[in-house]
Amino acid sequence: MEAHNTSRSCFAHRSRQRDERAHGARRAPPATLSPAMDEVGVEVPLPRDKLSIELRRDGGTRGGVVLVATGSFNPPTYMHLRMFELAKDELQQRGYYVLGGYMSPVNDAYKKKDLLPAAHRVRFCELACESSSFVMVDPWEAMQKGYQRTLTVLSRIRNSLCRDGLADQGSLKVMLLCGSDLLESFSTPGVWIPDQDNIISVDEIVPNQISSSRVRDCIKRCLSIKYLTCDEVIEYITEHKLFTEAEGSDTPL
Repeated sequence: MEAHNTSRSCFAHRSRQRDERAHGARRAPPATLSPAMDEVGVEVPLPRDKLSIELRRDGGTRGGVVLVATGSFNPPTYMHLRMFELAKDELQQRGYYVLGGYMSPVNDAYKKKDLLPAAHRVRFCELACESSSFVMVDPWEAMQKGYQRTLTVLSRIRNSLCRDGLADQGSLKVMLLCGSDLLESFSTPGVWIPDQDNIISVDEIVPNQISSSRVRDCIKRCLSIKYLTCDEVIEYITEHKLFTEAEGSDTPL
């Protein structure tokens, strides 16, 4: 389905051949995190070095889009980056122009197993998107003290670009980029606020099942993760001995 002109739009990627249906575009906050929800502690400038501002004049006929992927990125994989490329291709074919994309790592309020501190995960993302011509890292969410609604993250990016005259407020769409795992959660009652008409779904013609959890599992098993994520990310993991059960253990990454 075509996304509406709203900061709550969603772009859903599917790497599995299923007929999945989405039922929302905003995630409801976990009850355990609600006391600190949306607590803003740090203001961070929005990166703009890779924005294709000139496309406002010469790009698509249906307006501009900024893609945003939120998540743990613990660590980011080639699949995370591949989703940005798939989304860009699909949107351009539909007549939109893509100004840029942002990876927004979640902060340390998420108490997940094996979740590294936000500083490591932000650096992962910075290293991972160095080779991309349009994907950047927005560290704002990672630097906040409390849980941030997905809508808050998207709205901040949209408002920042429009306030500084870098995008047209009337036509800019900020779209959430997500994989099939998150898309499946849209049908779970109470997880997302119902808002169903903002989904564009695209299938990957080259299936790729790389996931962060599988990368972490390989590291713990002392298996190579070469070609699962960027070499720069692998070097950072090795240098800081991350995801290893014993400090100082050697893994053939």
